[in-house]
Amino acid sequence: MSFEIKTIELSSGKLSYHVGGTGTPVVYLHAAGGVMLTEPLKALTVNHTVYAPICPGFDGTEGNDSLKTVRDWAAMVAEFAEKLVGPRFDVIGSSFGSWSALWLAAEHPKLVDHLILGVPAGFRFEGKGGLPADPEARFKALYAHPQKIKSTPKSPDVMAANGKTYERLADNVQVDEALSARLPSIEAVTLILLGTEDKVVPAEAGAHLKRNIPTSQRAFIFDAAHSIEVDQPERTLRLWIDFLKRGPGYVLNQGPEAA
Repeated sequence: MSFEIKTIELSSGKLSYHVGGTGTPVVYLHAAGGVMLTEPLKALTVNHTVYAPICPGFDGTEGNDSLKTVRDWAAMVAEFAEKLVGPRFDVIGSSFGSWSALWLAAEHPKLVDHLILGVPAGFRFEGKGGLPADPEARFKALYAHPQKIKSTPKSPDVMAANGKTYERLADNVQVDEALSARLPSIEAVTLILLGTEDKVVPAEAGAHLKRNIPTSQRAFIFDAAHSIEVDQPERTLRLWIDFLKRGPGYVLNQGPEAA
């Protein structure tokens, strides 16, 4: 099922978003590279209405100077969701999107039901991880299997603007201590997904979240770098669907189809 791009006016400014599918609502929060309509995300629209808001300043959208931190962006997402999505919904984040999703779940615990944190940014202990500055090394850090990329490449100008917006919101924070202190208050049933070949988000980040979020589980996706949705789309989708369906009863499949 295809996605449409729409726009809504909020108290903090205009917000564009992708929407597609029918069924239980899911809010998808994008990574620092902007929205990538990956194969798992498209497949999710079969049984879910997927909303993917575009953080202002990303993907060619107009910037918003009132958004100064990741926490500010999460507050804008909360208003968007309350107006458009409903009183309770599931959330999937990717990297920067997982950082944003954590703030959303911490600040608005009654809104978020299931929470999936894909390769979560914001917890680079001792400066570990991060993306290389060199474009070729950066690309290799993002993808173990770049031949699987199916989305249309973004222009250099859009990618540069995405990077600048992310850097402004992240403000060179390596470990979000304020958010870390709020993790025990998160009520959402949470799944933390990491790639076995990911050098961008250190494994310590997943362990920290698993220790501090009360109802949480962690899984590693084999043979995936930072872009788990591209490198292993079938495994990623299977984990998403199983977790969203079973919630607290979710158990990682240990058979031949294990992630």
